[in-house]
Amino acid sequence: MNQANTDAHVLPRPVERLPEYAHAKARQTLAERLTDAFDLSESSASAIAAAVVDPSEVRKSIGEPNDPDVERIPVPGGMLLGVRTSVWARRTMPDPRNPRTLPSRRHPFAIDPGTGGEDSKFRPVPEPRSLDHSQPHKAELVVDIENRHHLIWACQQAAAFVLAENDWRASIESQGVMEAVWLVATTYQHGDGSALATTLTTVEGSSRDTAVHDLLGIHSADVPYEDNDAKFRAHIRRLNDAFDRGERDKDTVVALRCERIPALILLGFQPHASGSTGFPTAVKSLVALRHVDPPKPWGEGPENESLADEVLDELHRRDLISATQRDYFAGSCTRSEAAAAHLPTDPVLRAAQIVQLFTTDDDRIDKAIRVAVTSQSTRKRITPKLMNELATALILRAVADEPAKVDQIRRYLRHAFGKSTHRAKWEATARTHDQLMLAALSEVHDAIGAGSTEEPGPASLELAVRASYPLVVTGRLNADRGSSGNDQPDRRSPGEILDAMRRSIHGVRQLGQALLDFETSTPLRAVDESGQVKRLADSSADQTVSDIYLRNEFPPPGRAKAARLGDTPSDRYHNGLAVLGRAFERVDQAFTDLTKVLGDDSQPVAEARGVEPRLTDSWRDLLRRIDEEMVVWARTFRRAYGTKTIAAVDFVDDEGAEETDPYADVGDGAEDNWGRRSSSSDAGAAE
Repeated sequence: MNQANTDAHVLPRPVERLPEYAHAKARQTLAERLTDAFDLSESSASAIAAAVVDPSEVRKSIGEPNDPDVERIPVPGGMLLGVRTSVWARRTMPDPRNPRTLPSRRHPFAIDPGTGGEDSKFRPVPEPRSLDHSQPHKAELVVDIENRHHLIWACQQAAAFVLAENDWRASIESQGVMEAVWLVATTYQHGDGSALATTLTTVEGSSRDTAVHDLLGIHSADVPYEDNDAKFRAHIRRLNDAFDRGERDKDTVVALRCERIPALILLGFQPHASGSTGFPTAVKSLVALRHVDPPKPWGEGPENESLADEVLDELHRRDLISATQRDYFAGSCTRSEAAAAHLPTDPVLRAAQIVQLFTTDDDRIDKAIRVAVTSQSTRKRITPKLMNELATALILRAVADEPAKVDQIRRYLRHAFGKSTHRAKWEATARTHDQLMLAALSEVHDAIGAGSTEEPGPASLELAVRASYPLVVTGRLNADRGSSGNDQPDRRSPGEILDAMRRSIHGVRQLGQALLDFETSTPLRAVDESGQVKRLADSSADQTVSDIYLRNEFPPPGRAKAARLGDTPSDRYHNGLAVLGRAFERVDQAFTDLTKVLGDDSQPVAEARGVEPRLTDSWRDLLRRIDEEMVVWARTFRRAYGTKTIAAVDFVDDEGAEETDPYADVGDGAEDNWGRRSSSSDAGAAE
């Protein structure tokens, strides 16, 4: 909610003289005390001392070096140490990678930095890490940036987003900052070899600090590089002189009110004796706990983005994924960099690997995910729903659409990975799409021949996971759009539809066609049961798939496909099945309604009175005759479509040797590598 006018009628907070900027000796003494008490580096200690309004007060509050008397803040994994004080706004910097901006970032995997607009000019600023890897508990962070221009760009992007979405300027202009911002000494390391720059950076309160900087006309990205004490001291003197003269113009009053802000400076971290949590994770935990009930919630997107990043970091810390894989899954490498690391550049294959990571039954990965999530959240149950949301957050970093479109895809894609994806064993393989489709067809044929379609196998699962990306990202498969004006035939989730598709020959071929078309940037086309691309009724163009088409063509169990407009034997066959299916639904509903008829004693009348045998006997004869015929139909279907001989895909070498034609001499017409009929027989008869 935009807060621009929330304090329009609030009595402004009185202003007062500002204290003088502390002398170098007082700042140096505090820096030395910080170094002794918390083992901080000289640059971090100096940055803190330079930002503090009253160094002597902070020095006294710290206590003795061997037993510092500071605020202790419990977080999952240990205890953060901090001191509350007042700091100069000009000596602090808002986080250039404000978590609120996470969902709108353009990641290198989706678009090469510098090739798009202003929002993709550079890579997103990465997560801060420990300044000293050998001492992960020290309260110092480092952020890698390409150069000073990279930091300027990031700060401008973050400020523009924050001021548009969470604008505190009107409130702060009237009241000043009333709630402490949380600060950590952060060093910015330049890729171009420039000198390190260290300053206090917000880990919570970036929106407030951004508003203050905007009101004071401060360029946030200049803060780490500004150290002109004389200029700052003269500025404070001018403000105090104006106050003494009674000047109360708007600029002077706002400056007197905003030059100082309350702060909690994090100075150390004490992990649990048996824990391995580092300072960066502890800070994330504190921030995440703060945002459980925030003035403005992060929202589902930013929350899942942050949790997903922490999961990747935890997996890397436990050596379960490499640094390269972490960057790849995080979307922080370009596609050319992924190719150089021999990782798939196809976003479909990347998505399948991410889904496997979050659905595997590997206990080590499960434990790492649990640790990562609970370090930032009070959640105790790691559910499939949460896993889907975290996987979706990472998958969508390969998508470069507008934020609103990406958010819509996020809401649909998180429902695309059904129960089977989490419960059954499957693997994200390196097979090509057509090789995977053939393996899935073989599984479905075997399942039909065995008289069961409950679980075809891992290839069909992998195929469904892969196909979810093109179907959802292109808008061909949606989640439930609600009841208002909804023309969807049913309210199944995308995962349920994909699960229905992978259990039938027609569905497997449709999934394979979706992957093939997406790979060649072709609109996703519909295919019939034999794998032939369908044409529109007037044969003017190929028929494309849509959410309604997929729901009608691959209905839930017990429901036949939607009626067809043609008059071929195949059309009449399918329409007859639809009519019969609706009749059974009506019978079931009528039977249920009859059982609910209650008598005066509130008991079902059918149970009390029964039904005349002349009716029940006739109905049972009819049902028996239909049941016997259906047994024959099912047996015939299994004989016709089950357990076809499909040659195993031959992976002879890495050069792609000739594959055995899996459908050679099957039926009355040969089929190509995608199982399409090559005979000129009527498509309806082929079905």
